[in-house]
Amino acid sequence: MKIGLIVPVVLGCVALAAAAPAVSTQQENSAMHHHHSCLEEERASIARGEGFGMAMPADMAGYPGPRHVLDMAAELGLTAEQKSGVEKIYAAMHEKAMTRGKELFEAEARLEQMFRDGRPEADLREQSFRVDSIHAELRWIHLSAHLAAQKLLTAEQIAKYTRLRHEQM
Repeated sequence: MKIGLIVPVVLGCVALAAAAPAVSTQQENSAMHHHHSCLEEERASIARGEGFGMAMPADMAGYPGPRHVLDMAAELGLTAEQKSGVEKIYAAMHEKAMTRGKELFEAEARLEQMFRDGRPEADLREQSFRVDSIHAELRWIHLSAHLAAQKLLTAEQIAKYTRLRHEQM
């Protein structure tokens, strides 16, 4: 996958399944399998503390992601101080993302259980908002790491990073 945005991928999966009402059962099953694969890929990424495209708006606007900066350390000519700083940003982001990702999975599981239990609509709504709030917090963890990493790089390094990242996508 070239672009790591889950929303367009998932929406693309859903759109594929819903776009043509006259699709065959085989096409419908294929679309649903693809949709589930997208969700599984997102969950695995979150479980590893990765962003799975959550910070793409920052990345595309020239706010480098710490993991990618570390991967490109040689090409960007990072100083030892810059590399150490980015490593600290990445470690803190990763730890927070792992914790919040676990909370997200627990909140989603609770929502599913609440539906199975036939809980009142108000309870379901509240838990649904809780799930999305945790997801937003998780996204902010990744976005804020991009903001912090950007402050450690020179304008030239950011320009090179942006060029290299766009070539990768």
